[in-house]
Amino acid sequence: MKNIIIGTAGHVDHGKTTLIKALSGIDTDRLIEEKKRGITIELGFAHIPNDEGYNIGVVDVPGHEKFIKHMLAGIGGIDFVLFVVAADEGVMPQTKEHFEILNAMGIDDGIIAVTKTDMVEADWLEMLIEDVQDYFKGSFLEGKPLIPVSAATGEGIEELRAEIVSKCDRDNKRREEKELFRLPVDRVFTMQGFGTVVTGTLMDGSVNLGQDVLVNPKGTKVKVRGMQTYGKETETALAGQRTAINLSGVSKEDIDRGDVISYPGSVVVTSMIDVKLKIFDSADRTVLNNSRVHLYTGSDEVLCKVILLDRDAVSAGEETYAQLRLEEPASIRRGDRFIIRFYSPIITVGGGRIIDAMPLKHKRNKSEVIKGMEVMDSGSIEDIVYAKTGMPNFPRQDALAEELGLLKSEMDGIIEAERGAGRIIRLSDKSLINDAKTELVKERLIQFINAYHADNPLADGIPRQELLSKIRTNWHIDDDKLIQAVLSYMIEIGVIEDLGKSIALTGFKIEYSEEQLKLKERIAEMYKSAGIEIIKNEEVLQVAGDAKTGRAIQGDLCDEAVILKLNPSYYISSEAWKKAVDAAESFDGGFTLAEYRDKLDTSRKYAEELLLAMDRQGITIFDGSSREVVRR
Repeated sequence: MKNIIIGTAGHVDHGKTTLIKALSGIDTDRLIEEKKRGITIELGFAHIPNDEGYNIGVVDVPGHEKFIKHMLAGIGGIDFVLFVVAADEGVMPQTKEHFEILNAMGIDDGIIAVTKTDMVEADWLEMLIEDVQDYFKGSFLEGKPLIPVSAATGEGIEELRAEIVSKCDRDNKRREEKELFRLPVDRVFTMQGFGTVVTGTLMDGSVNLGQDVLVNPKGTKVKVRGMQTYGKETETALAGQRTAINLSGVSKEDIDRGDVISYPGSVVVTSMIDVKLKIFDSADRTVLNNSRVHLYTGSDEVLCKVILLDRDAVSAGEETYAQLRLEEPASIRRGDRFIIRFYSPIITVGGGRIIDAMPLKHKRNKSEVIKGMEVMDSGSIEDIVYAKTGMPNFPRQDALAEELGLLKSEMDGIIEAERGAGRIIRLSDKSLINDAKTELVKERLIQFINAYHADNPLADGIPRQELLSKIRTNWHIDDDKLIQAVLSYMIEIGVIEDLGKSIALTGFKIEYSEEQLKLKERIAEMYKSAGIEIIKNEEVLQVAGDAKTGRAIQGDLCDEAVILKLNPSYYISSEAWKKAVDAAESFDGGFTLAEYRDKLDTSRKYAEELLLAMDRQGITIFDGSSREVVRR
C-alpha cells in the first residue's frame, strides 16, 4: 500500500478547507476560533478515501499571512501540493508567498484547483485560468493538471479526486528502514486514559509498537505505547503516513511542536548548519551578513544568525552559501529544506537546503571554505565522505553515518571501498582520516619533533608528554585515545618510533659536534675511572657546562650501555656495575651490608647505593637485616 501526503497551499479564504471536506468528508477546522472566524488558523488533517488502496493523507494549512509559521510547520513533509486559487480573486499575496515557499522547500509536483467556480461567469473563469497558467509558467506547476471545482455544487470534485489518486501512482522517494525513523511533531496533547500523544508526518523510516525512541533535541528516551494512522490503530507506521503516537515516559509539557521523535542516530542535534540559501525573487529586502532571522525546518522554528561567507549582503533572486548559527539546538538531517523569515517585521524572505548538519565554524571570505561547501552541496557521497574525513575533528564511522543521514551499512560500504582505494584510513579507535589529512598530520608531527631537536640537539626524541601536550593544544584534541591512535598509525607507517618516554623520527640519530664528542668521551672516561666509587650528578653536569647537555650525554651513554642509571642522582659505568653484581652473586647465601662493603673494598655509602639499585631491579631481596641474590 502506497502512503502519500498532500499539502494544500493558497491565499486565505480561497476555499482550501471546504475543498478538503468535499474530497474527504472531514472538516479540518477543529478550533472554536476557526469556526467563529471562518478561516484556518492551525494545521488541519484529513485522509481521502479511494478504491485504489492508497493511504492519502492531507495537511491543510492556513492561508492567512499571520499564520504562515503554522503553514511552514506542515508543508515540509508533503509529496505533492494541491494549490488552490479562488476563481473570484485569482492570484493574491499569499498565493505568491506560498508558491515561493513551495519552491524553496523543493516541492516538484502538484495539482492546481481553481475553486468557487459557481461564483463567476464562464468568460471570467476562462480568463482567470489563463492568468493562473501564465503565473505558474516556467515553474514546477507548469503543465500540471488544472481543475476548476466548486465545493458548493460538486462540480469537478470527482475529477479532482481521480487526478489525486492518479498522482499517487508514483515512485516512493521516502525510505522505510527503521534506522532512519523520524517524525517531526506538529501537534502534542494529552488524551484521557492514554497520556501524551504526538502527531506528525512520518518523514522517513518506520516505527513499531513497543519500540524505544528519542524525543529530540532533548534526547529524552520514551516508549511507543500505541499508534494510529488515519484513525486506525496499528502496530507499525511507515514513511509517508500521518501518524499519531501515544508515548510513555514523558509528559505533554516536555514536548513541543518542532521536536522530532526519532530512532537513535536518525537525526543530529546541532546549533550550526551550512546551507545553500536562495532569496525569493519577490523579496523587497536584503539579507545582510549577521542578520537575525527565524529559521523553519521540519515543524520547528528557531532564531538564528545568517553568516554570509563570500559577500556582505544577498538580495532578491540571488543564491549563496551561508552558515546559520542557531540560538537553540535543532534536530536536523542533511538535505532537509528550510525557510527563513526576517526577525522584525516577520516577512518570508527565502529558503533553501541544508548541505551540512554538523559543520565546523567557518571564517568568512575564504576560498577553501566555499570549495568545501560546493563539495557538500553537489559532490558524490564518496567525495563528501572523503571531505568529512579530512576535517580537524577526526569523525568516527557511526557518527558520520548519522551526520550524513545514511544507514550504518551504507557507510560501511563506502568506507571499505575508500579504504581499498587508499583514500581513507581507519585508526585503531575507529576514527577516520583521509590520505590528504594523513600527509598533513605527518608533516606537523615532523615539525614538532624537529623544532624540539633544534632546541635540544642531544636529545634522542621529544618527551612523550610534551608531544601529547603540543597535539592537544595545536590540534584542539582532548581525547587521549584519539591522540594515541594517531601516533600508533604514524608508528605503523614508519614516520616515528616509540622510545618509551620519548618519541623520535624513524632513523633519527644524535649528531655530535667534534667538541661534543670530546665532551662525551671525557664523561664516559670519568665514569670508567670512578669504578665502584659512584660520581655525583653535579660533578658530571658541571663538566658538561649545562644540565641539558649533561643529561643528554648521560641518556645517550645509557642507550649505548656504556653507563647505567642507578637512580636520578647516580650513574655508574657498566663495567663497574657488573663487578658490583658479581660481588653480590659470590655469596652462597644471605649477606649483610658490611660483608658486601668489605667484599668490594668500598665505603658503606657506595655499597648501600649499589644494593638498593639491585633491590629495585629484583637482583637481590632485603629482609631487614640481610640480603640474598634471587636473580642470577
